[in-house]
Amino acid sequence: MWKLSVGGLVGIILCFQYAHSQVAKTIARDLDIKYAVRTNFAMVGRAPHSVAELTLTNTGNTALPETGYSLFFCHDNFLFPVSYQEDLAKYEAAPYGGPLIIEGYDVNFLHGCMYEFKAVGAGLQPKESKNITLYFQPFTVSRYDSFRNWYVRDNANNIEVLPDTVNLDYVGDFKTPLNQLRRTDDLQSVPKEPQDRQNAYVPFMSGVLYDVTPKPREQTVNQPVNLIDVTAAKGGWKIAATDPTLDTARDYLASQTKIKTATAAPANPKTIELNLKPASYFPTQVYGPVTDEAYELKITPNKIEINGASPKGVINGIHTFISQQAWREVPEQIIRDGPRFPERALHLDIASNFYQPAEIKKVIDLMALYKLNRLYLQLWNNHGLRLDMGLGAAQIAGKRCHDPKEEMCLFTQLGSNPDGSGLGNGYLTPTQFKNLIEYADDRGVMIVPSVNVGDNARAMVVGMEGAIKSGKQGISLFDPTDEDLRISGRYPGKDTAINPCRPETMQFVNYVLKSLKRIYSQAGIPLSRLHFGSDFNTEQMMTSKHCFPIAPRNATELQAARSKLTAIKADFLAQLGALFTRENVDISGTVDFFTGFPDNEFVSRMTIMDKSKRYPNISAFAINDDYMRFNPPAGPNSRMEIYANRAQLLKNNGYKVLVSPPHKTKFDTAYEPDPNAPGDYSVATRNVSLREAFAWVPNSRCCNLNLAPEQVANEVTKHGCLASTLCDPFADGITSFDGTMATIDTRKLPNINTTLQLLTPRLFSFAERSWHEAPWEASFTAATPYQPPQAQNQAMVPPLDVSPTLNPDFTGLEEDYQRFRSIIGAKEVMRVASKGIPVFCSAPGARVVRQPTGDKLETSCMYPNMKVYVKNNMGEFEEMKTIPTTNVTIKCQYYLPSFRRFFECYEQEFNSNLDKTPYEHVYDHIQQRAEAMRREQEALRIRNQQNIMEMARRQAAQQAAFLQRQQQQGGGQQGGAGQLPGAAQLAGAGQQGRGQGGARRQGAGQRGAGQAGRGAQQRRQAGR
Repeated sequence: MWKLSVGGLVGIILCFQYAHSQVAKTIARDLDIKYAVRTNFAMVGRAPHSVAELTLTNTGNTALPETGYSLFFCHDNFLFPVSYQEDLAKYEAAPYGGPLIIEGYDVNFLHGCMYEFKAVGAGLQPKESKNITLYFQPFTVSRYDSFRNWYVRDNANNIEVLPDTVNLDYVGDFKTPLNQLRRTDDLQSVPKEPQDRQNAYVPFMSGVLYDVTPKPREQTVNQPVNLIDVTAAKGGWKIAATDPTLDTARDYLASQTKIKTATAAPANPKTIELNLKPASYFPTQVYGPVTDEAYELKITPNKIEINGASPKGVINGIHTFISQQAWREVPEQIIRDGPRFPERALHLDIASNFYQPAEIKKVIDLMALYKLNRLYLQLWNNHGLRLDMGLGAAQIAGKRCHDPKEEMCLFTQLGSNPDGSGLGNGYLTPTQFKNLIEYADDRGVMIVPSVNVGDNARAMVVGMEGAIKSGKQGISLFDPTDEDLRISGRYPGKDTAINPCRPETMQFVNYVLKSLKRIYSQAGIPLSRLHFGSDFNTEQMMTSKHCFPIAPRNATELQAARSKLTAIKADFLAQLGALFTRENVDISGTVDFFTGFPDNEFVSRMTIMDKSKRYPNISAFAINDDYMRFNPPAGPNSRMEIYANRAQLLKNNGYKVLVSPPHKTKFDTAYEPDPNAPGDYSVATRNVSLREAFAWVPNSRCCNLNLAPEQVANEVTKHGCLASTLCDPFADGITSFDGTMATIDTRKLPNINTTLQLLTPRLFSFAERSWHEAPWEASFTAATPYQPPQAQNQAMVPPLDVSPTLNPDFTGLEEDYQRFRSIIGAKEVMRVASKGIPVFCSAPGARVVRQPTGDKLETSCMYPNMKVYVKNNMGEFEEMKTIPTTNVTIKCQYYLPSFRRFFECYEQEFNSNLDKTPYEHVYDHIQQRAEAMRREQEALRIRNQQNIMEMARRQAAQQAAFLQRQQQQGGGQQGGAGQLPGAAQLAGAGQQGRGQGGARRQGAGQRGAGQAGRGAQQRRQAGR
């Protein structure tokens, strides 16, 4: 029998521990990850699914272990939804239950976007691969739906990031309609070829070098043009402020131009003078309704005046002057200007992914250059808490790492490093936030804190609980004994929402408000507004003991509870109003925040919380971002509810309303439907082009809708404008909304440079629409409903097209867009790029025009002064002058090499032999299908018309015969008493049937969109 010494035993144990400590490193070194979406059109049972293939390859020379480790990763769409049991919060394999094991991995959903594949028999021999089929919902059409930093954790708790996943190179290409489209008719998602861009190309306009964006109300350039060199190097110019309140503006102008300042008007006549003028100096008929932001800019050879009614107006004038100075010499001129809206806002999400203060300042700089004046900063949501307010929550929820118990950090999400370092992590200290407030104010931008008190608030809830458990004083926002429903399928812990019924919630809001007021006070600027970025979670409220001490036990009691939710919300808002009034702070919120909860009886999302009863003595700002949802008519005597109408309902009730249609202002989307371009998307909005961001009408009550024509039948035009019968009017004395808002959600944008590129130049378009009201906008208004002919000699079936009519001024729109695009291309993109702000530049346009005299190559670029270059065999780019005979890679570059350092344009493969692009194929398919349906419907309409006419003929013959018999029998005077139904009645019945069919189509397209069985007047009543 053998014996083992103590030293030998210790050695074996150490060797065993060492081997296990190497598992994570071995997996990270040898395991290759590849992920590719195959289709968005698979069916699992009766449910549509998308399918991806995950390929795992052992690239090493030793076998990978069967067990002893887990893979962790973030997947945006929910995996294996058919196998997930929500009531148990886990996967179960069919048909007998038990864990879901796929290719040797036990699949577990954790929360948020995080999954664990636990190895239970996942060994891989050297050079061996295995494919794992992933089913998920809904679709994915972009590389940026995937996240970085997959990692492995072994049983010794060692963690290593898989190197293949530190960027998105592990994600396969999206090259077929199966993985490019969200629907079979999804024209919006078809990637563009160079031919598509060239087909849409509009030539640039000359003579815009000294034009300004946003466009001023009046700009008069002296003729002949007299150019004046206003630079620091020449002329001895000085900057002087004639009022002490303009000293900050003076110093800001000096920092931007490098021109020296003077404490008073110098003897040297070449002076840039900043002046305050009385409000009467700026009549509204010239400068517009926002007097305190109006300015006058006078440029003469020896003196430049920037006059404003307030420092904000002077700042606006400074930014116009800086734009004029981009080419050093400015023309002698006078500009008189003021904004159309007092509120021109950008909502920046720094909660999903954190940006450092210096990075946020770049966004503020960009906003200021184009006269945007409100920055809403999202401070927390489910993914992160980004401001330390002294309770210890930010130290936990301000970073993400691998911490399943979430005692030190939030569990990693959205591709963050598992060790808590790198992109996406961090939070602002009070001092940093104070400095940002001051920095923004110096540039005419007010920072509005945006918080979530309701849904989407997990970071604050978890962070606060963690701080309390660690012994710090905090306010508990989570009651584990509250047996509510699972309020979010993505977070089984029921900890994503803050309950308005708990007394701690109002205590928490009070603390937040006073903490923010303290920071703003230290900056010398009062906190004037706090924004609530989410609504309350009704499922949490419905079954919470704090809302209903006796829990609803059946359907009747659940309905009774639901009918009380709006009253609970109204009481909470009244408490908020009292608190905010005491603190002299205005309240702001999403449109849902200020409207009721549907209850199937009297309340809908169209029910407005009466401002006069909740917060009469402060301003209430509502952000209307809902331009897609609607409710079909609840009955024959009610009309369709269009959620976009809530904007004017709120305005009529005393709210200040900012409009924010996502398909025009959601700038975290890509510019083009390019699967390889960064950005997010939704069911409704695939991308927002530069033109889409320009071509909308902020002050229209009736337009800017994003409703598919087949969804709303004959109620909206193809231009997104409602029929006048459905467009709610303004109340007497109200003529305008109060502002606009663009948004950036950073969930898929951990890098600030990507965000800045998504903003530039689309933010210029947004600023143009927010500041300047173009003449063509007046033509986008309520559409005229279809009116059948009044005089008809015979019964008629309505024509197929009974949509409302509208004739927008597209000529004026296109000319204005051409002017704007020429300005930003000639000057603005170079101006911001020279300040280190990344600029988006698309791939080129190119096509071959077939002509009898020889084929001709046409090319174009997004900006002027560029040419198209082709990559040669050496990997270098040279100007494309001839038609390529093979597929080549092309991109745009400035023809002056010294300009190329500022930004790069996208590259793309160009097939000069392509006769029809994929976009054209899909478009033709949709048109052919629509034409076939139109022919079928027209044939049916003709048959119906013939049937009605035949029935009318028979009825007329029967009636004539009946009358003849009556006359023959001597009772002709009684003939009308037995008259049969006439043809017109038959036609009316046919038309009614057609209308009922349309209503059925509407209902089928929007099941679950709203609630039926309530009157229109009841649904709009305020003061719940």
